[in-house]
Amino acid sequence: MTNRASCGSEADELRWFVRQLKSTNSGNTENVKSKRIFAPRIISDHIMVQEDFERLHKFLLETESLSEVSDDMRELVEEEWPELVHKLPPKVS
Repeated sequence: MTNRASCGSEADELRWFVRQLKSTNSGNTENVKSKRIFAPRIISDHIMVQEDFERLHKFLLETESLSEVSDDMRELVEEEWPELVHKLPPKVS
């Protein structure tokens, strides 16, 4: 264990501690993308699990627009990704 008393004053010790935290965490916080967790959900007689949500989100991001979508799927997109609703076709009454 390092003798931090050799660092000098308390301010020096605090600076040393902050440098250690930055060097330890800098690679982790920049490279780790937080992963959103979705609860399983039934959509059009299909149980959607985490991987399904991830694939659907990726598909919606890559697609310009959809020609048709079920009411269940529209509701899902409106709740989970409101910023992507513009990619859905207009509602049909």
